Amino acid sequence: MSAVAIVGSLNIDLVIRAPHCPQQGETIVGGPFGMAGGGKGSNQALEVARLNARSYMIGCVGDDDFGRRLRSVLTENGVDCSHLQTRKELATGTAVITVTDDGDNSIVIAHGANSLLDEKAIFDAKNIFESSDSALFQMESPTETVTAGLKLARQTGCKTFLSAEPPYSLSKEAWKNIDYLILNEKALSFYAETKNHDASIYSMAHEILDRGIKCLVVTQSSKGGMIFDEAGENFTFDAFNIRSVDSTGARDAFCAGFCVALGEGRPIRRAARFGSACGALACTKIGAHPSLPWRHQVGALLGEASGDDYEL
Repeated sequence: MSAVAIVGSLNIDLVIRAPHCPQQGETIVGGPFGMAGGGKGSNQALEVARLNARSYMIGCVGDDDFGRRLRSVLTENGVDCSHLQTRKELATGTAVITVTDDGDNSIVIAHGANSLLDEKAIFDAKNIFESSDSALFQMESPTETVTAGLKLARQTGCKTFLSAEPPYSLSKEAWKNIDYLILNEKALSFYAETKNHDASIYSMAHEILDRGIKCLVVTQSSKGGMIFDEAGENFTFDAFNIRSVDSTGARDAFCAGFCVALGEGRPIRRAARFGSACGALACTKIGAHPSLPWRHQVGALLGEASGDDYEL
């Protein structure tokens, strides 16, 4: 069984349907409103657990109803929350999300207690990293905390994964401790030093690989994605043909699935396909937590797609 330490954010998502995202100064009438758990770290921890892997959540929530709700949902789904701190200084992180009729979204985040996740919390959780084969990070936590976590995870023998969104500058120390970097094309352009608009994905990807990471995954939503590794192997993976109603949490589901599959010893092509199936299913329901698929659902989708024989 794979074991993953997830270091990152936890939010309550306030979601409203709308025909389109409002422009500056525009007020529009929306549709149904909902509230659900979210935050990249929380999403990934929940998905790891639903994929039957051991999941450890390292993060911060406020001492409020939102924080208690998030802890309860994660615990009920089998996530180890022994290193999920409750802090009185700030409220639990909150995201206000507009989901359009075509399944796209726009998001405004108040980090709240997520901004209190510090290096001490990382070092206090050293035993969690020692018990895990992989460590998964995002950029909704302070960058110095992410850097410290990547370093400690590598020192304790974890494979390190960074979902580098939203994009923030990374130190040289952070770059040298990343095994798998997962991002979209917009973030790829942000991190590439070449700011030429004509630069290809290939040239930007190999520029980033030269910084010492082992593998770069560029997700491309409904087009699937591309993978580049240090050995010079490049390949694409396809998306699944699904009707998207809300893409919130889809990349987090991909990251979790990709990480779990590699932790189980699957070849990288199979891991990418497994992650892609997780991401696709996360687009079929509204809300982040409610949409995250279970292992048997991922298996069913893989089995239906071209007779895929991914071992569950």
